[in-house]
Amino acid sequence: MKQRSKLLISIVAAVTLLSACNEQTTAPAKQPIENKEQKKQAPAPLELTPVESTNQPFTISLLPKFSLEAEEPGKDVVMHESEQEQWMRIELLPKEAKEQMETYAKERAMAVTEEATPFEGTLPFEDAIVYEASVDNSVVYIIGVTENAPMFLTVFTKKGDNWLDTFMTMAKTIQRTETETSEQPNESFFTYKSSNQPFQANILNGYQAEAVEPGKDMIFLDEEKASMTVELIDDGADWSLIEEQAEQYVKASSKDGTVEKVTWTKGTLLNGADVYKSAITDGEVYVFVVKSGTPMRLTIFVQQADGLDPFLQMAETIKRID
Repeated sequence: MKQRSKLLISIVAAVTLLSACNEQTTAPAKQPIENKEQKKQAPAPLELTPVESTNQPFTISLLPKFSLEAEEPGKDVVMHESEQEQWMRIELLPKEAKEQMETYAKERAMAVTEEATPFEGTLPFEDAIVYEASVDNSVVYIIGVTENAPMFLTVFTKKGDNWLDTFMTMAKTIQRTETETSEQPNESFFTYKSSNQPFQANILNGYQAEAVEPGKDMIFLDEEKASMTVELIDDGADWSLIEEQAEQYVKASSKDGTVEKVTWTKGTLLNGADVYKSAITDGEVYVFVVKSGTPMRLTIFVQQADGLDPFLQMAETIKRID
């Protein structure tokens, strides 16, 4: 009897244990607590809209509420629709300009303030020369990009609300486009119409043109290092006097007082012109006296002989528009 009781107790205990184990295996598994840090959504991609300049051969992708406008020939600006005090100027430059970029960038920065300093931050360009110039509550960044497609970027922003990174987000999307010009397939240009003299000319991008005094316009890459002054000559001019003045001017500019006179035999408009030239302290000076076609006097300063060709190319496009 005792043995049967013990057996019954053992059976009941086994059944109870088996039931408990079965409840543990069939109970619903606890769901892991979601990691809120992992569930954060990735930042939305920037909304950029491609825009093509009608003034220079490039495209740029703009952030919302920004627009691209032609400021003047050879210069475009990126502006915000409601923040007019913050903007970026874009100037494409010829490839040869990158060799003098350090000088150009420093000169432009010093023109803003003599206290301008090299920029110590980072920009989205592999090769760039950057200066930072602070004036009152504003900051101006002069950025000379020296990569395969050199250009100047000038950013105007505020100390307390600096938009440099915003403008650089758009600037890094700048891409040059091909030009479709039969006369100048490898260069792009804009047409300059003088308000000072009755002529127009095609000016290579990167160069500038402006009236410097009555009867004189200057085309320049850097007016202190490479420039061409254009003076139209009216009918009935005393050519012997003009030639004498040209020779005396070159002689006065020469480093040793010598003047070489040649007859130009290249091009179309300049072909047959009398040319007075001489070496100067930091380069060469040329005065072209053009008597036929569009009568004029051209005074050209260059630091190196190969700097003359771009000016001659532009001079060939000068057209009187009386």
